[in-house]
Amino acid sequence: MVEAQRLAQRLVGLVNRTGRVNGSPFDATRSMSPPSGRRRNWVHYGVMVPDLPEPHRSFGVMSILGTPGVTIFANDHAITTNPSDTVYTSSATASMADGQFLVHSIARDCEFAPDGSHLRFGEELDIAGTYPHFTVRRTHPDVTVELEIEATDKVAHFANIPALYRHWSLLSTYRGHIDHRGDRVEVEGLCTVEYAAGVGMHSVTASTRPKLPAKFFTYHVLNLDHRTQALLVQVLGPAGFPIQKAVYLRSLDGYGGVFTRGFDFRVREYESEPRRTPDGRAMRLPNSLSWRVLDDEGRDLITVDGKAGGDYSYGLGAGFVGTYDYTGTYLGRAISGRAYLEYIDCR
Repeated sequence: MVEAQRLAQRLVGLVNRTGRVNGSPFDATRSMSPPSGRRRNWVHYGVMVPDLPEPHRSFGVMSILGTPGVTIFANDHAITTNPSDTVYTSSATASMADGQFLVHSIARDCEFAPDGSHLRFGEELDIAGTYPHFTVRRTHPDVTVELEIEATDKVAHFANIPALYRHWSLLSTYRGHIDHRGDRVEVEGLCTVEYAAGVGMHSVTASTRPKLPAKFFTYHVLNLDHRTQALLVQVLGPAGFPIQKAVYLRSLDGYGGVFTRGFDFRVREYESEPRRTPDGRAMRLPNSLSWRVLDDEGRDLITVDGKAGGDYSYGLGAGFVGTYDYTGTYLGRAISGRAYLEYIDCR
């Protein structure tokens, strides 16, 4: 079984050529444009801030323009026009009681500059700027978030499949404020800015029924200190086929690396009752979890034990976004903090 998984990882590596680009400075000429044509008919924009003060806990933007046609990112029940015109966005703080999941028509509700320099998602979300300077404004009846973001050239490439799918994340710093029920709190720290683009199934067919069968997905953003950030990604296909299992480490001082040796992610305890999704699925979500990864010499690099914050909200593809409070070790020293968590289980 172990040998089969190793072979599977090698095969994935031959297709997903991230090894050629990880560890190098970000190419500032890379496009962050919205969908256009059949070769780039879906796009993802993301901003993740993992460690805000209470009651906000975290802030995220996870938006998909167009429909990739992947099981874990399907929200077909919400399509009101057609797949290429639909925008799904999960954008939340823990202080938002509802309204975290947004659905827009590109033609009717949105304005997207051809170069991606201004993105308006209805009246709720506005992202502006070009690398390395961005602004984000999220408007909600309970909460308004306004951030100024400076992206570094420290980049993690999750996918690099030329002409089909690219997905990357920039280590960034942010400064801004959050307004909540008459109170304003100033915030600053590390965050991440993401972009992905690819060829979706609706390039081939207008039907939303055919889908790539990725079944499980989890993504974590943790600030290990005020200069260092870790990202965890696990994606599984049918029968637990390992599409991706890795921890990405980067800091303001260095480009970091990608670590897969000894990768072990576990849900220690689930919530007592599954969550019901709008399309009728029942999904078990973590109440406590743990993960670890080794360095290149086989020693513990990062170990984490986490307790979920009870702030899950639906709309991260077919699943949920939330937070967990963690303790653990990094390079042998104690760490603690709050992590941003995305979790989808369609198995």
